[in-house]
Amino acid sequence: LFNPTAEKLYSFQHFNPIQTQMFHIGYHTDHNILLGAPTGSGKTIAAEICIHRLFRKYPGKKVVYIAPLKALARERLVAW
Repeated sequence: LFNPTAEKLYSFQHFNPIQTQMFHIGYHTDHNILLGAPTGSGKTIAAEICIHRLFRKYPGKKVVYIAPLKALARERLVAW
């Protein structure tokens, strides 16, 4: 992520294959992404990659995160 503070948020050293495939577009471009993948495949981390980019490019801006389950939204709120 080229950001030591952001990198400390994660306990793993490498992204999984889905996150690796979307990393360039999600972290380096303004292109939209539609990511369809099974449960537990890392979609939330993929969204966080995009969020890190937005905060890096537009400091002080806000992001709206919408989750399909209230429990997932609450989990992310606590983690962030």
